[in-house]
Amino acid sequence: MTRDLHLLRELIKRDLAARFTGSGLGLFWAILQPAALVGVYWFVFSFMIPSRVGGGGDYLYFLISGLIPWFAISEGLTRSMTSIVDNAPMVRRIPLRSELLVVVPNASAVVFELIAFILFTAAVTFVRGWPRGAWLIPIAIAIQLLLQVGLALALAATYVFLRDLSQILGFTLAIVFYLSPILYPAAGRFQAIFSFNPLTPLLGMFRSALLGAALPPLTSIVLLLFIAAALFAASFSFFRRAQRVFADLI
Repeated sequence: MTRDLHLLRELIKRDLAARFTGSGLGLFWAILQPAALVGVYWFVFSFMIPSRVGGGGDYLYFLISGLIPWFAISEGLTRSMTSIVDNAPMVRRIPLRSELLVVVPNASAVVFELIAFILFTAAVTFVRGWPRGAWLIPIAIAIQLLLQVGLALALAATYVFLRDLSQILGFTLAIVFYLSPILYPAAGRFQAIFSFNPLTPLLGMFRSALLGAALPPLTSIVLLLFIAAALFAASFSFFRRAQRVFADLI
């Protein structure tokens, strides 16, 4: 166990270092790219398509608190899906728990998410004062990571057998993005659709922590935790069975 944790830490450090090797702006790209997207969404939904939550600063805070977790989830799932195939030489030749290769891109995405939340929390504190619910952020991120890795294990194992999964995932993420309360709140006549989305209580926890919004019902948080744990257990079992043939297929 200690050896696996040490290896995981080293793999994460290598992944973080490799992300921006040779780049002139280096780590700054991790902030610049999502900040540019936030700016575009804010402009479109505040001025071109006025949002139901209002424009200006209030909507900007609402938007950022939803986009930061989404960027981490989307990046983690997209990169981890191909992690086994991309690291084929390691899987074939090095005796290691290949599930660690799936955890690495998700952990890296969460590291950048933490950096973004630290900067965002500092900005919120400067404008509004210290958010009293900030203690919820580590809990929400832990649940997010459990859900994320559960999905990633299933995706990575399936991708070894079905390479078309990359196209399916891109399409699915686009649908989930617009059916999640990221750009707009879960309200109105289609609110029932959002209630089936695990991201609804998850994003609600982040917004409660940073913006003082009402905390999602406890039942929805407990259900989210149950779904994340059950998905992780099922995906881990599937991954361990599938990995017996990884070396033959990659």
